[in-house]
Order: sequence, then structure tokens, then C-alpha cells
Amino acid sequence: MTISRIACLWLLAVVLVYVNALRVEKSQEFPLGSEIENLAVRPSGSILAVVYTFPRVYEVAPVANAEPKLVHTFENTNGVSSIAKSPNSDEYFLITGNFSFQTLSPTPGSYAIHKLSFDKCDKSVVKQLASLDAISQPNGMIAVPGTPYVLIADTREGFIYRFDTQTFQLGVYYDDPLLKPGTTSGVVFGVNGIKLSRGYLYFSNTNQQLVARVKASGNEDVLHGTPEIVATQTPIDDLIVNKYNGDIYLAELSGNALGFVPRGANTTVPETLLGGINSTAILAPTSVVWAKGAEGRTLIVSETGGFEQFVTHNYTGGGRINIIHLE
Repeated sequence: MTISRIACLWLLAVVLVYVNALRVEKSQEFPLGSEIENLAVRPSGSILAVVYTFPRVYEVAPVANAEPKLVHTFENTNGVSSIAKSPNSDEYFLITGNFSFQTLSPTPGSYAIHKLSFDKCDKSVVKQLASLDAISQPNGMIAVPGTPYVLIADTREGFIYRFDTQTFQLGVYYDDPLLKPGTTSGVVFGVNGIKLSRGYLYFSNTNQQLVARVKASGNEDVLHGTPEIVATQTPIDDLIVNKYNGDIYLAELSGNALGFVPRGANTTVPETLLGGINSTAILAPTSVVWAKGAEGRTLIVSETGGFEQFVTHNYTGGGRINIIHLE
């Protein structure tokens, strides 16, 4: 092989590494023992992160090495499982409740939904709206645009509920076998992340290791329809969809990875974009959202620092917020 041939191959390899590498900026670590569960983005672009092992909400600036700032601590509860941005400018819905990471089980009747807003001095104002006694273990939650509704995934029982934030009415919105955890003992995590995009309701199922979608607007009193499986064999927690082209990005909790499913996929095994089972690049990611004004270009992904530490109480590292540039 000639020297010029070797040089060309070396240059090609360098270019491919550059093209396939993702630029990642990380925040400072959250306090040890903080299991970051879900995220929302404020109009300013800063990130709100809720912690399930403590009843806390943090705010993190969307820059490298940002320090998590405590926004609010709830009383008489153990953690915050869910957050969704309201259709209003700077208002959010949050769910609190008690969950044991040692037994991986919730406390029945402990969950409640709250509204979080900010005053003129940017101080948090929190009001409890209602108890959610019917929901065994709330997880993913999204607001339905242009309505007072939020959709809430019950990961333990395998339902998606709809809650009216004005009338406080709660009912089962969608029920399907692909939402179920498939077991009643051990790790009982069925439907987890949920998103409305491109005329579909997308959802992940942790135990069944799949992503599926069903045609939906969020306005239906009860959703009927047979879902189609988009991705399989994924150790998934959460997902996000690119509304412009249908690409899907996955927070693969037990895979320590950011996964990718291209538009038009059908029962596809996701490609790994970042991390991997033996990688420390992104440890046990739990939630993924788009950065403000950067859909299709920049992801915000929470990582826990390793999930096992919350079960054993042998804490090895704090969670972080990752800003992941796709281009």
C-alpha cells in the first residue's frame, strides 16, 4: 500500500470519527443520592429537573459546568416523579409521591399533582391541585397543547390517564397490552415516557423494551386504536421525537446509552449514538427533551450517575444534565 493511500485512509478515518462524534456538555453533579427523573425547559432555556429520591426541583442553566440551583422542596412526600410544561408561558405541572428504591415499589395513595409558577422576582410559587389516588405509580407526563389536559403514564398498572387541570377530573385515556409491565413482581415498569408528536401518541415500555405509537391528538376523552411497534430490544426509559422528520431519540437507562431510531422505522433495534452498556459517557439516562429553539439539533438528557446506587445506597456519583449537540 502506498504512502498516499495510507494517508487517504487515515484522513477518512479522522473525518468519520469527527462526523459520528457528538459534542456533549455536562452540568456539575447534583447532590449525591439525587435520582433525576424528568425534565422540562423554561422559556429562558434553563432546565427544570425533578428528583425522585428527594422531594426537590432544581434549575440548571443550559451551559457547560452549570451548577444545579434548588428551586423548591416539597413537604410531606419523598420525591417528585413527573413534570410537564403547561401551555401557559412559565407554568408547570408536577407530581409528587412516595417510592421505595429498595423494593422498587410505590406507596399506594401517596401521589398528588401540583402547579408550579414563578413570580416577578423569579421565586417559585407552588399550589397542590389534587390527589391522584387512582394512579399507582405516575411517571411520564405531558401537557396537551391548547387544552387544560395532561396525560400521565401509570408505569406500574400500565395505563395512560388524562387529568383536567381546571376541573381536576381524572380518567383512563388509553389502555392497551403494550402499556403493561408484563409482571407483578420485581421490576414492574411498563409504560414510561410519553410524547405527542406528528399526530401520534408515542410511548416507551421499559419491561417490554419497546417504543410504540398510536394515532392521537390528546383531545379524545378515551383513545381507541391499535399501536404499532416502532423499536424493540431497547432498555428504554424516555424518548423524544423530532417533529420535523420523525426521528426518535431514546434515553436507554440500563443500557447507559442514547439510542436513535430513524424516521419510518418498524420494530427496529435502535442504533447507539452515545455511551453503551460498559461506557461511562452517560450513566443511566432517564429523560430527554429538546433544548429551547433547537429541535432536531440539541438534546437535553438527564443521567443519574448509575441506577444501582439508589437500590444499594452505596452512592458512587451524582446525576448530571447533558447538553448533546447532534450537529
